[in-house]
Amino acid sequence: SNLLWSCQTPTLGFCVERHDIIQTFAPESYWLVETSISINNINIPLSYSRGRIFDQQCAHILLLLINRHGDATVHYVKKSTHKKQRPKALNTVEMLRLASSHLGMGPHHTMQVAERLYTSGYISYPRTETNSYSALIPL
Repeated sequence: SNLLWSCQTPTLGFCVERHDIIQTFAPESYWLVETSISINNINIPLSYSRGRIFDQQCAHILLLLINRHGDATVHYVKKSTHKKQRPKALNTVEMLRLASSHLGMGPHHTMQVAERLYTSGYISYPRTETNSYSALIPL
């Protein structure tokens, strides 16, 4: 059958691809080394610059090195300011992609949440990428 909406085919492909990724996902163990220092009764959290450690022995060695030293010396401090641009309005495909990759939400759940947000007045109507329509559609 002919699809009336040109955005349906890529969206379906995206949904199938994401479903396949979810079905074949294998979780991988990782460790986080987090510590803190206290200066003038102000607790300052510290974390490993690479974030997650995927080797348990490496994480354990790092923890031993941290625990071995009672004193620390700061060798470098980097300060920076970042300006964030206002986010652009999402079209439906981009909204589905971001909800999947950042929130782990499936397309059906994402659209349900978007509909509730829209009917509650929190977001504008999600747009599609389509700007041309079939001649069969009475506009």
